[in-house]
This record gives sequence, structure tokens and C-alpha cells, in this order.
Amino acid sequence: MNPGKPLSLRGRTLGGDRPLICSPLVGRTRERLLAEVANVHAKAPDVIEWRVDYFDAIADTAAVLETGGALRRVVGDTPIIFTRRSNREGGETIPIGDAEVVKLYGAVAASRLVDLIDFEMGNDPEQIREVRASTRASGTYLILSYHNFGYTPGGDFIVQRFLEAERLGADVAKVAVMPRDRGDVLTLLAATAQAEAKSRIPLISMSMGPLGAVTRMIGGVFGSSLSFAIGEGASAPGQIPIADLKTIYEIVARTRGAP
Repeated sequence: MNPGKPLSLRGRTLGGDRPLICSPLVGRTRERLLAEVANVHAKAPDVIEWRVDYFDAIADTAAVLETGGALRRVVGDTPIIFTRRSNREGGETIPIGDAEVVKLYGAVAASRLVDLIDFEMGNDPEQIREVRASTRASGTYLILSYHNFGYTPGGDFIVQRFLEAERLGADVAKVAVMPRDRGDVLTLLAATAQAEAKSRIPLISMSMGPLGAVTRMIGGVFGSSLSFAIGEGASAPGQIPIADLKTIYEIVARTRGAP
């Protein structure tokens, strides 16, 4: 990683020598989420992501904030990413529109219950600016993301998505794409390395599905600062169990001469 990029997340480093491991929560009710987070937290991921698009009460901001507070009490100082993934980028269908999502993001950022908020670059530019203003006001980090579940675009396009996220004010840029062949997997890795050499913020990248699973294992070598791993339930195809990914990271670190 280039010097000067890392972000501090409650004592953890995003963009450091080793990628962090993040586990998603996909429970649909408060009770299910709390059971899920207890199980996931016991496996000690570096970061936890709440995929709120799975949450049945997403339209009730008070319920989201109360549940977020309950999650924070369980995970203690483990960083939390708050994510509503749109169905156009692989998420669940929800009963509120984009304007209401932006308001929800503002309320969650103001609560300071989470450490990062993920918002998609495909959203309306004014909504991106509004979410950016909310995160800056609260000291929350903003991930701007791009997901393509259909195919892998060309390398230049992927590099530009990373750099565009930075231009729009992201603290972290994320790109996830679906490979159709091995060449697509190499395209994602090469584009990540190229973007990492140019960017001033941490990057997260992955090639999804079984074919792309190798990028979750060695993405850190090419500049990806975080990988998503299964704690209890997967939020995207190709995710690997936390314990397995930890073992792989230890092997990669040893072979690269890391302490």
C-alpha cells in the first residue's frame, strides 16, 4: 500500500500491510440480527457490515437506530459498515425510495453508531453530495462503491471507477464485478493494482462468484484493503468463511516476509 493512505478504524488499519476481514449481517429481524451478530462476533472478524437492505424494518428509522445501538453493544469496538445495497447492484428490494434512503443514512451517520457508510456511485450526484455532507459532519467514513453482477468491464473502466469515487469525496473506493472467465479475474486484479498506484484512498475490490474467489484470498497483494467473509450468511457469491480466510492471509503474509 502507498504511504499516507491508511484509515484508523477503532485501532484497526484499513489500507495497511494486511487486508481486513469483514463479515456481513443479513438478518431480517432485530431478534435474528442479534443472534447472528453474536455468532459472527465470536469468530473475530476485523469489521462487521450491516446489510440493512435485508432488514424488514428499514422504513422505520427509529427501529434501525435502536437495532444499530443493540448491534454496537454486542460488537463493542469492532468497526461497523452500514450498507443499503440497491437491487440494481445486487441488493434486496426495499419499501422506501432513494430519497428516504439518503435521509436514513443521514440519521445513522448522525447517531455515530457506525464507522463507515457504503453508498453507490450510481446514485444521483446530489444524493451523493448529501450523503458525503452527512458523513463529514459526523466523522463517519464514506465508501463509494460500484457493483456489476453481470460481467467484468474493461480494466480502464474499473480504474476510472476507483478514481471517480475519490473525486466524488469517498474515503474508500470499492469495485465488485462478476467474471465470465479467468481473464476477467486477472483484469480485476490488474486494474486494482493500477488504481492503487494512483489513488490516495484505500481501495476494496473483488471478482465475485466461485471463479473470482481467489481475489478474496490474494486481493491484498494487488492493493485491495478489505475482503468480505462468511460469518453466518453470505451477502455475495464467492465469499469464504472467516476462519479459512484468516488462515490464507497468514500464509500469504509469511510468504511475503511480513512479521
